[in-house]
Amino acid sequence: MTRPSSADFEYVENIVCEAKSSFALGMKALPKDRRGYLFAIYAYCRMLDDIADCHEPREEKLKKLNEWRKKVTQLIEGKPSCAITRILYEAINRYALPKDEFYQLIDGMEADVLGPIHAPSWDVLYDYCRKVAVSVGLLSLPIFGRTDQGAQDFALELGYALQFTNILRDVVEDDQVGRLYLPKESLQKHQVERIASPNLNLVLSDVAVKTELHYKNAEKLLRQIGSTNLKPAVLMKQAYQKIFKKMQRRGWHKITPRMGLSKTEKAFLVMEFLRRHD
Repeated sequence: MTRPSSADFEYVENIVCEAKSSFALGMKALPKDRRGYLFAIYAYCRMLDDIADCHEPREEKLKKLNEWRKKVTQLIEGKPSCAITRILYEAINRYALPKDEFYQLIDGMEADVLGPIHAPSWDVLYDYCRKVAVSVGLLSLPIFGRTDQGAQDFALELGYALQFTNILRDVVEDDQVGRLYLPKESLQKHQVERIASPNLNLVLSDVAVKTELHYKNAEKLLRQIGSTNLKPAVLMKQAYQKIFKKMQRRGWHKITPRMGLSKTEKAFLVMEFLRRHD
């Protein structure tokens, strides 16, 4: 079996850099010799996400996701077939990544393609977030150096918090492609049928309450288990929590412009984090 080459590692790093995602912030807190494996996890997620979000026919999207499902099976069987899976195969052998989570991510993206997801129940929404967000955390933990149950519980709470933050932030963008991740229970309770409704802020407030609870649960767990070998996840939490708080301060009656962090805010966040955790 061919080991991943330097070109393979450059390939996945370029995917992360070109995406300009807040996910890249967490990399700065990870030792360099482990960073490439995390880049590969992100690149894998990016590939699946791009398939789900592209403008191709549903059948073509499902075909491409199924091709990735086959690649994952080949990867697990010890026959990786591309740069991403070559790196992930080595990561599995070095860090014992939970292999089923690779399939969970594909299942989540298939839900987006088969949908589109529109006003799911809270139960369906949590199941979706478990597949597309928590899976990433559980795959990343062994690379960070933590596999204990407390760290897994932390990844669960943080995954929900981060994905709910994304849902609150991307309401307009999701609506433009026919998706609505807001729970039907809240939509019905507040008599909201579309995002132009004057009561949308009440629905967003309901989701924000859950989001804040998951951030608090993650913080409580972090105090119990300690942040050793969890620095990338902690930095991610701080970045997304900052976005969430900016939206809170703006008020849920405003959904534009899309909230994010400026380059300056990201730089100060990283510097302050490194100063405290040096």
